[in-house]
Amino acid sequence: MHLKKAQKWVKDDWERHSKERPEEYLQLIYLFEELGEMAEAIRKKHGKKTKKVKIDLEEEMGDVLISLCTVANQYDVDLEKAFLKSKKKIQQRHKKGL
Repeated sequence: MHLKKAQKWVKDDWERHSKERPEEYLQLIYLFEELGEMAEAIRKKHGKKTKKVKIDLEEEMGDVLISLCTVANQYDVDLEKAFLKSKKKIQQRHKKGL
């Protein structure tokens, strides 16, 4: 799925299932929370404990992406366009380093 489609799915899902949306600053806090859960999963994956821990890093990253889409939608940011803009900046930086 392309970023544009993912972002639209998140927007549509909010419209279908949520009459009220949390304030913008709370959505940013939720994004931080999801990032923390992803960080915890990575920490557990590389931990030294012998006990088996179920780690679903893919699910945690999916949650981060959905939260990011929500924040982007609230600020009318097209994530695909934003990604391409950043990609171009990085590519130009790499060309200068050659």
